[in-house]
Amino acid sequence: MFKIKLKEWLKRYLLADTLSTIFSLFVAWAVKVTADDRVLAAFLASAVASIVFYGVITIRDVRISIRQHRIKNKKYKMKSFIKDFRNLLVEFGPAELLDVFAVRPFFMYLIPTLMTNFLIGSFIGKTIADIIFFVPAILMYEVRKKHLK
Repeated sequence: MFKIKLKEWLKRYLLADTLSTIFSLFVAWAVKVTADDRVLAAFLASAVASIVFYGVITIRDVRISIRQHRIKNKKYKMKSFIKDFRNLLVEFGPAELLDVFAVRPFFMYLIPTLMTNFLIGSFIGKTIADIIFFVPAILMYEVRKKHLK
């Protein structure tokens, strides 16, 4: 059972998180090199991580929803998009609030500061933040699947 769930979660989150990691590490490095500001690097990298992650997830969810509407011979209307958006808010809302205002900037600032290699430190900081983020996100995803259609 856990193995099946793990595959489902990886299928849902892995691409979005991988692209998010690549882009956020690039931004952290670029800000560090050009502005030499670790705080700015942490916050901008965190913002880029969120934008890329949710962009990938939203596009995928909307495409799946449009496909399901076509199968049922229905049009995908604004009401359908609002429902998809609601589902994303339920799934990610609590985790994102904690993540964006505290966890991710904290670890993406702290860990690179403690290490000699800024890029590796940023990667480790992002990974720690991801682990903390995905616990409530996965719990809410399971709740959403069970209670919201």
